Amino acid sequence: MGKSRKIIIGIAAGLTAAAVAAGGVCLWRYYGKGSSVDGLAYVCAVSEVNTASVSAANLQFSGVVEPQETVDIKVDISKTISEISVQEGDHVKAGDPLFTYDVEAMELELQQGEVEIERMQNEITANEKQIEQLESEKKKANADDQLSYTTQIQSLQTDIAKTKYDIKTKEIELEKLSKTIKNATVKSEITGTVQSLKTVENLQSEGGDVLMKVMSDGEFRVKCVASEQNMYMIYVDEPVAVHSRIDDTVWSGTITEIGTEVESDQNNMMYYSSDEMTTASKYPFYITLDSSEGLMLGQHILVSPAQESTVEKEGIWLYSEYIITDESGESYVWAAGSGDKLEKRTVELGESVEMMGDCQIVSGLKDDDLIAFPSDSYKEGMRVTTNEEEAANADNGDVPVEDEMPIDGEVPIDEEIMIDGDMPAEEGGASDGT
Repeated sequence: MGKSRKIIIGIAAGLTAAAVAAGGVCLWRYYGKGSSVDGLAYVCAVSEVNTASVSAANLQFSGVVEPQETVDIKVDISKTISEISVQEGDHVKAGDPLFTYDVEAMELELQQGEVEIERMQNEITANEKQIEQLESEKKKANADDQLSYTTQIQSLQTDIAKTKYDIKTKEIELEKLSKTIKNATVKSEITGTVQSLKTVENLQSEGGDVLMKVMSDGEFRVKCVASEQNMYMIYVDEPVAVHSRIDDTVWSGTITEIGTEVESDQNNMMYYSSDEMTTASKYPFYITLDSSEGLMLGQHILVSPAQESTVEKEGIWLYSEYIITDESGESYVWAAGSGDKLEKRTVELGESVEMMGDCQIVSGLKDDDLIAFPSDSYKEGMRVTTNEEEAANADNGDVPVEDEMPIDGEVPIDEEIMIDGDMPAEEGGASDGT
């Protein structure tokens, strides 16, 4: 994608041979004791992730003009619609009826519920009278019979408590039903135009619950999408310029909302000034215009950051995620050192741009240095690679001993090489040099 931010991390465990040198003796053992660190880290050139070359001024986003607000009018699929009061394209005011539920069955259910509550209340009254009777008889009964009276009274008291609970539950249910009957006619919340109206049959066959949409009148707004790699390059309250695709007309506006859910419609592509496109997950953001005069609903336009919102940068700038600051306050990055081994490279930081999430590297790195995106699994001495495929296919697990193959002239385990006429010491012992 050119100069886009690129983060790939590959970790693979592997065993390497170790060199043991002592007094002119060099012993290579397949599966020997070494000081190298298992693992593989993907690194790329600083120039590839240098955000100084990815200026917000070089970006353009595709967008479309839409109403300031679009309201989905949903239905309760457990209820039946008796009448739809509008047609697609109708202009409605806030408070105008849109559709009405069939309340005949609900009114009958309400009446039955009220009768049921009255029955349960009568049942409680009867049980309370029976308890009074049993308590009176209990006082006259002998000691052996009083236990039976006590059991009957407690059983009735339990029945009364349960019935009271059932009454409260039924009352809540009927209160909701009563509100539904009262609000059986669903009204428009905004003034606007009815769009995407479905028939009851369409709604049932498709299984959705959005019967229609109402698009608000008044000023327009612009909806755009940003690539996942460039979400950090926009921010709320950022001034933008809206360009016509037809002529040189430009409108001004401000980013007022940035979405966090992936845009389901991937047709709106993000464009670079070089017309290079990228396919990646995209997120919506919205622009409120200072004036929408001359714009049409549904018009496609291009959006770029206003000149005053851009930051001119020189040298090396990295996203802050690349930089680690330890307890002593010293900052470093993971970089490829001598022997293609991973090391902590101390860097000096300069100014930072909060809206971009990056900061300046004053010293410690050059454009052709290789760095890795940080990982908790990294250790100094790990091998590094610039091969994306190798990093992507790396295995985290240990390689079984029987699958190991000698490399770089190593010999199988327990076989030794004598150099300069010296014999290496036995493992755990010392060489006498004879």
